[in-house]
Order: sequence, then structure tokens, then C-alpha cells
Amino acid sequence: MPAQHDKVPAASATPDKAPRKVLPIAVRNLLMVAVGVAVFSIVATVVLYGPITYGDEIPNFGVILMLTVPVIAGVAFRVGLDAWLDRK
Repeated sequence: MPAQHDKVPAASATPDKAPRKVLPIAVRNLLMVAVGVAVFSIVATVVLYGPITYGDEIPNFGVILMLTVPVIAGVAFRVGLDAWLDRK
């Protein structure tokens, strides 16, 4: 009768999946707001640098840019974060 061999785990080509990170929705939302505030401060500094230092009038596109770019950046960050955390 042939001997029965125990199955030994061999080196597999695909490593085990790393444990997924789980962040609560509140933390994801706070990260989105933090990114929006950071982008707002960067854009505001760039847009308002000339008017503050040279006393020029603030163009309307600068105000619109300061209001829209941080929102777009925050939402894009949240979508990317959710996609990264929820990948399979």
C-alpha cells in the first residue's frame, strides 16, 4: 500500500490578499473636507497673491476658481479613496 503524503502548502504564485482597510464614513467625509480646505488654501494663495501684494482688483474668475476647485478636488479625493478602499 503506498504511503499517503500530507499536503504541504507550496509557494503559490498568488500571495494571500492583504487585509482590507476599513474606514468609517465619517472619517472618509472628514478626509474629503480636509483635502478641500487644503486645496482651497493653496488656490487662494495663488489667486490672491497678486491682488494682495500689488493692490490689484480681484478678478471674478479667481473667486469662482477658489470656490469650485476645492470642491472638485475634495470629491475627486473621496471617489479615489472609496475606490481604493473598496477594491476587490
